[in-house]
Amino acid sequence: MNKKLFVILLSLLGTGTAAIMVSGIKLLSQDLNPFMIAFYRCLFGVIIMLPFMIYNYPEAWKTHNIKLQFVRSAINVYSMISWFTAIGTLQLEKAAAIGFTTPLFTTILAIIFLGEVIRIQRITALIVGFIGILVVIRPGYIPFESGALWLLSAAITFSIVIIIVKKLTEKDSSLTTAFYQMAFMVPPTFFIALFFWESININQFLLFIFVAIAGFITQFSFAQCLKMAETTFIMPIQFTKLIWLSLIGYFFFMEVPDIWTWIGASIIFSSILFIAYREAINKNSLLKTKKVDKLISNY
Repeated sequence: MNKKLFVILLSLLGTGTAAIMVSGIKLLSQDLNPFMIAFYRCLFGVIIMLPFMIYNYPEAWKTHNIKLQFVRSAINVYSMISWFTAIGTLQLEKAAAIGFTTPLFTTILAIIFLGEVIRIQRITALIVGFIGILVVIRPGYIPFESGALWLLSAAITFSIVIIIVKKLTEKDSSLTTAFYQMAFMVPPTFFIALFFWESININQFLLFIFVAIAGFITQFSFAQCLKMAETTFIMPIQFTKLIWLSLIGYFFFMEVPDIWTWIGASIIFSSILFIAYREAINKNSLLKTKKVDKLISNY
């Protein structure tokens, strides 16, 4: 399978499981505060990943930059709590749309700090995707909610986390990167949760396991995509999360997306198809160039 196509499919899997995870968080937020949810999300995440870490001992436990792993996790504590705080107050597709400012911030940071070269088709995909988001949230027409501010701050900090993950995956495996994030986040989220402690029931316990499994797939697939492709290629695909969350919101939370949500989602999906098409063309052009070079070298 073409490497870029595999990354696209893996990214789509990750956005799908991310939507499932967010839906579980929304259910939990109906009865629990975001600090408790953040703690249990991290704790169960560690538990779910532990068998894989044991199976891949000792390679999976080795990290080339433990300090950077810690910094990434510290930033993500704030990002996660902000994100969970907002989810309980916003419709799923609205939360996803505002959260999609992350690809924009991440792309800019990738160019500045990672030295990535962004092609015109990727710039176009980002702009088109962002237009789709504006169609959904219609700033100035729809009142700006407090949850949106939490999401915006979460998007900014999470974009920093993504850049750090990209740097970490240059030497560390995707499993190692995903595990240390959850493991380092357990102590601080536990300390914060102590001030807002609430007991959980068996249904919430099972839901946390479900969320942890979906979160693990999301983290692993995303880290693997960052390892295999440029950040500027991956981020536009993250816009598809809006489509998954709109469908889940409609079927499970009775959140009826308006016509503007579907129009915006169509625009976003078009941006993904465009970048996939352009990458396929670039791939074929590169192969043809190599074949010509090989023929010339034979003479």
